[in-house]
Amino acid sequence: MKNIQQLSLFLLFTIGGSLYSYGQTDRIAQAIEDNNLKRALKLAEDAEEDPLYKKNPEVYFLKAQVYFNIIRDPFLSSKFPDALKIGIKALKKGKYKADGEYFPEYLPLVDSFVMLSNERGAGDYGINKYTGAIKSYKTSFELNGDMTAVYWIGKCWLMQEDTTLGEEEYNKVVVWSREQHMKEFDVPEVVSESFVYYADKYWRKRQFDSANVYLESARKIFGGNPRIDYFQKEITKQQIQTLPPSSLMMEKIKYILQFFPTDTLFVKKENALYLYLMRNHFSNNDSAKLDTMIKHFCSEKVDRSASKLVNQYKKSDQFVASKTENVMWGLVKYFSKFDYPALVDYIGYKYINATAKEPTPESMLARYQVIIDFAAKSHSLKLANQLLTSAEAIYGENEAWSGLRSSLISKNKDKKLETSEQGALYALLTKNADLANLDEDVEKIVVNYVESLVKDNKYRTAKQVITNHLKAQPDNPVWESKMDYLAKEDFYKNYYMTRVREEMVAGMKVGGYTWNGSKARCDAGTIDDDVQQKVEDRINYFRRQAGVPDIYLDAELNAWCQKAALMMESNKPLSHTPDSRWSCYSDEGAHAARYSLLTKGATTVFAVTSFFADNNTESVGNRRWLLYPNGLALGHGSTENACAIWASDDSGSVDTNIYKDKFVAWPPEGNTPKMMVFRYWSFSIDQQLKGSTVTMEIDGKPVPLYLQEFEDARRLSTLVWEPEFNFKTITSDTKVNVTVTIPNGRRYSYIVKVMDFDPIGY
Repeated sequence: MKNIQQLSLFLLFTIGGSLYSYGQTDRIAQAIEDNNLKRALKLAEDAEEDPLYKKNPEVYFLKAQVYFNIIRDPFLSSKFPDALKIGIKALKKGKYKADGEYFPEYLPLVDSFVMLSNERGAGDYGINKYTGAIKSYKTSFELNGDMTAVYWIGKCWLMQEDTTLGEEEYNKVVVWSREQHMKEFDVPEVVSESFVYYADKYWRKRQFDSANVYLESARKIFGGNPRIDYFQKEITKQQIQTLPPSSLMMEKIKYILQFFPTDTLFVKKENALYLYLMRNHFSNNDSAKLDTMIKHFCSEKVDRSASKLVNQYKKSDQFVASKTENVMWGLVKYFSKFDYPALVDYIGYKYINATAKEPTPESMLARYQVIIDFAAKSHSLKLANQLLTSAEAIYGENEAWSGLRSSLISKNKDKKLETSEQGALYALLTKNADLANLDEDVEKIVVNYVESLVKDNKYRTAKQVITNHLKAQPDNPVWESKMDYLAKEDFYKNYYMTRVREEMVAGMKVGGYTWNGSKARCDAGTIDDDVQQKVEDRINYFRRQAGVPDIYLDAELNAWCQKAALMMESNKPLSHTPDSRWSCYSDEGAHAARYSLLTKGATTVFAVTSFFADNNTESVGNRRWLLYPNGLALGHGSTENACAIWASDDSGSVDTNIYKDKFVAWPPEGNTPKMMVFRYWSFSIDQQLKGSTVTMEIDGKPVPLYLQEFEDARRLSTLVWEPEFNFKTITSDTKVNVTVTIPNGRRYSYIVKVMDFDPIGY
């Protein structure tokens, strides 16, 4: 009985204590509601000390609420500077008392304290107090797992250049963001910067695929924002620059266009790639791929014309049109403008077929007539002539074409035309014409055309036109005078004006090439673009005179050659096989040295002339490499005294079988200024030349010469001889007849006209 009485008293005391405890929390809550914060705080602190209810989590949550209200009260907050710290401590204690969980009704209060803690962290971050900021953000994370705070912790570590700790936090944010997105929860946009950070990191390492993984995730989670857009654009730009024109490049461009459909750069890149691949498929005779590409191209342009963004598209995409046939016409005009007549024929036929009333020869022929006339009126005479030539090839010559040709000529012969249009008029005039019996009006048109070609630096075409008429009318002084004019203009513009010698103009030094590198620092230096252009122009001057295609200087090969030139500058010998013991050694420089022409004492354009002259090399090996017809991508580097020109290239598209009959000579056939007649003459062809003979005559008199011993080598077989005649002393133009007889009995005869020509003052 006594035990039962004791148990009853214990239960009564416990229940009474609990009721008292909950009554106390009600009083605290009421004081808070009455904004009597001093009373609320006193009640909360008393409750913490009372063993009857200090274990009640709500006491601490209410205490936190009191301090939050104090913080919001301007008067009280100044008297309680540690209110935030104490309030957060109360929240943590309440959570502990509640077995690690907040009561649901206090979750907004927790979020409010996180916001205040983050604000304090932001304040410290703003004045570069990163340690204090990290402490505040860690507190925020401890309160409710706030991942925004984790992002800022990572950012603070990175600002202190602690990449390891910074990336550790950023990784947490990235993983969390992806998980939240998969659960279809919102993710604060501010943390997108962690994705951008990694994109930037891998971009700088040129690991573009890794960079794009982060950007693609960011775009899925956050959509677009200026930072994501910027990096995605820039990375894609660099990525496509490193790719050859291919389906992979097209894939990258089309991916980026999903997000920036009217971006001018990417739209133009897409068009350029389409056009390149069309030309490539056509060159490879792959009509199936070409037709598929044309179909896709036309379909996309028609779709864009129906888009809400059509007006923006039209600003950057010249091919957008509402009908497939109109897109095809745009392709025809493009390939005409940029001189791809074979594709004009191919796509032009498709266009005619698509727009003719019926797929019959009669209807197609009639449609050609309409379109040729339309092209001449609305676009260009050049395109009209190309379509006319194509139609004649398909349907044969007839009165309709002859009448159309006469009409085009009569409408345009008295007009002032651009050079390309003059070329079309020339083609119309000379189609089936007897060049030996041209009337004065036509001759005048041809002369004007030649002069326009020269002014536009189209020397090859000009030379071909003059040569055709010179062969037809060898006694007509007009054509020989025009050949002289051409030779002088080409020499002046592309040889004499490519000098880099320093000159005094109005008392000031201008021009000149000065090396900006250093042997002491093993700094290869750089060469200005205008100097590289002059080197390229001078090489192409020589190649053009010899009748072989132009080259270009490749930027990467230029950089390698610059390092090779530095090695030659920094060491006494010249060598194509330098080893790692050389001063200023580099792998790129050593590789370039192996495939380059090397010299000391001449740089830039002076070295070019030295290599072509080859006065000290009986085999003229340097000249032969630089005149190799299938060379295309060369490189050039010059220091103060050394030069390297990458000449071992075989990447051109020339059919070298042509040179089984066509020869490459220096001095070349035709007009050559006397300063270009070097010590050794050479003749190259893809034939066996051992045992050949060479004769030279001036005015019917033989010129003694010494034929060097034949030396077979790579590239074209070459004969080299040295005339016993100093052409630098001539005082008037001199014609030299050269005859080369090779062992199979074939004889090659040509005339070199050595011109007494001084470019100064020309």
